[in-house]
Amino acid sequence: MRYSSIRAFVATGVLAVGLAVFVTAETPQQPPPPEKPQDPAQQQPPPKFRVESNFVRVDAYPLKNGKPVFDLKAEEFEIFEDGNLQKIETFEHVVVRPAGPQGERAEVSSQRESLQAAANPRNRVFIIFLDTPHVMVDSAHRINEPLIRLMDSILGPDDLVGVMTPAMAASQIVLGRKTQVIEDSLRRNWPWGTRFSILRDDREWAYKSCYPPASNERDESALAREMIARKRERATLEALEDLVRYLRSVREERKAILTITEGWLLFGENQSMMKLRTDPLTGAQEPIPGVDPVGVGPNGKLTTKDPRNIAEGTLTKSECDSDRMRLATMDNKRFFLDLMGEANSANASFYPVDPRGLPTFDNPIGPDPPPPPTIDAAMLRQRIEVMRTLAGNTDGIAVVNSNDLDDGMKRISDDLTSYYLLGYYSSNAKLDGRFRSLKVRVKTPGVEVRARRGYRAATEAEVTAARRAADAPVPEATRAVTAAIDRLGRVRPDARFRINAIASAGVKPTVWVAGELQSAAGRPDDFALGGTVNIDVTVGTNSATTRVTLKPGERTFLTSMPAPAGTGEMGIRARLAAADGGALPLSDMLQVETGPSAVQPLLFRRGVTTGNRVLPAADLRFSRTERVRLELPVEADAKPGAGRVLDRAGQPLQVPVAVGERLDEATGQRWITADVVLAPLAGGDYGIEVEVVGPSQSQRIVSAIRVVR
Repeated sequence: MRYSSIRAFVATGVLAVGLAVFVTAETPQQPPPPEKPQDPAQQQPPPKFRVESNFVRVDAYPLKNGKPVFDLKAEEFEIFEDGNLQKIETFEHVVVRPAGPQGERAEVSSQRESLQAAANPRNRVFIIFLDTPHVMVDSAHRINEPLIRLMDSILGPDDLVGVMTPAMAASQIVLGRKTQVIEDSLRRNWPWGTRFSILRDDREWAYKSCYPPASNERDESALAREMIARKRERATLEALEDLVRYLRSVREERKAILTITEGWLLFGENQSMMKLRTDPLTGAQEPIPGVDPVGVGPNGKLTTKDPRNIAEGTLTKSECDSDRMRLATMDNKRFFLDLMGEANSANASFYPVDPRGLPTFDNPIGPDPPPPPTIDAAMLRQRIEVMRTLAGNTDGIAVVNSNDLDDGMKRISDDLTSYYLLGYYSSNAKLDGRFRSLKVRVKTPGVEVRARRGYRAATEAEVTAARRAADAPVPEATRAVTAAIDRLGRVRPDARFRINAIASAGVKPTVWVAGELQSAAGRPDDFALGGTVNIDVTVGTNSATTRVTLKPGERTFLTSMPAPAGTGEMGIRARLAAADGGALPLSDMLQVETGPSAVQPLLFRRGVTTGNRVLPAADLRFSRTERVRLELPVEADAKPGAGRVLDRAGQPLQVPVAVGERLDEATGQRWITADVVLAPLAGGDYGIEVEVVGPSQSQRIVSAIRVVR
């Protein structure tokens, strides 16, 4: 049975039961003394893998007086499932030593390798979740250095760490062992907190436009302000839910999520948001929500376009009203409870950290008038209590109400430096899909144990389906399309600036970087006068840089540069600054696999929005009104083969692909091209396959796109 198939079964949410892989240590090893923890790889025998239907693995974190306990033996542990004592079959003590200097850490070379390393129960996984909408800019600056010191002290040589924000999809997380890039990013982008700032995304600007302030209000109406707050809170909670579910598919053992946040209010239903507003000075009443009126457009044709003079892509009034109703009726308290349930099921522990330290007030004095002191105090208590609840119900630690952030970080470090891997065969062999509670105890007095609180048993149908999936061969086309569509996980609809890049591994290794800048809907264009893009490319310890100038009116660019020497994934970071310096810089980054088997094409778009010109595409979303063009760098002896459009299952669709070739006379680089008209396709994710015919063999390259509208 293939290991990848078993992991796919674990991803369904059936934890440790039903074809779960586990690690055993036949003879417990003598644990080291606390003051001299050793490398677990040296003190434990190689892991042995088994496959069972009712084996459960539990990782336990015993503490005494807040410090890890190193000298426990297997007979001192007790595991109760639904109140019934279980017999411990496997036992292993893991002590993590500091990783040492960055240069001594063995970095993973690809996303696939990092996921394989994360699945190892001896390697710990840490996610730093930066809750940008709920952290003030001064708080972000205050927490950066303690966070960096925590990473230096807590991470072992084989541990993995990644960073996520609410604007990211969980599948975009890059797990690595070297933290230098994260540390440099935190120091360079220290004002990452946006709470109480004037920064708004396109949807939030639309709320301000749809619900302008009354005559007695300042720049922003109370309704728009609450809609923005509710939208941001739900976006954060949904991102955490996405993260928990993703981590459940990565590994069964504990995942530590360090959540840097100032807490949440957990908005509930508020019907007053749906009441029509009346201006207290003019008496003017808000119109009754409805469909956008039928009118005559500038071309003389009937249209239902919003009568306001708004930019293309901005929300219509009816779309704003739909968001208003959804936000007014949402229940974040229930969502929060479900999130904690998901975390317990996925064996994910939250470690919330309030970067404010010891706050006195929840709201600043200005520029908007703060709420009355009693309300502000209640809001502050709510946010802190929510963080404590999240930590307490997921076996984590909350660092709140403390100006000594380093001390709080040390408590987290002590909690995670030593743990025990326990395994048992459940006495309940029923495949009923029910939740089974777990309780881990230690016979030694005064020892507190943090461990997963339970798991959901598999059902007979799930076990049968998993066995069939494990035994069934996966078609090559399906595997290729799935891998390509996984790369769409980095698509962020709210990002204004995006890059895409490819690398060739020929005689002169080259990297091409394409960029796209989206217009800011509903507000002036900050980059109307152009800008400058600084691009950094890194492979291992080698790097290269280049600069691209955007002329006034330009929204895209394509540039090439010699690739830095080295093997492994290539990191690319681009930073766009406005020509007049009046706008905040925009940035994007991505990881690109290198090597002949990892080559991918550049993408271009052509349509109404491009003035019928072929322009580089960095956003992998395309409209049905556009054509997509792929250009794949090839060697001189390669020839174009056939092209196909594939659905998510790898099945070919009856959509023509025009395949050709061209020669760049300036550089001598040959390209295989493929053009597809997207009008026949419905909205969704698709793969475009292009065959490259070489002298001795052919290669099929699959790239993914997302069709919208």
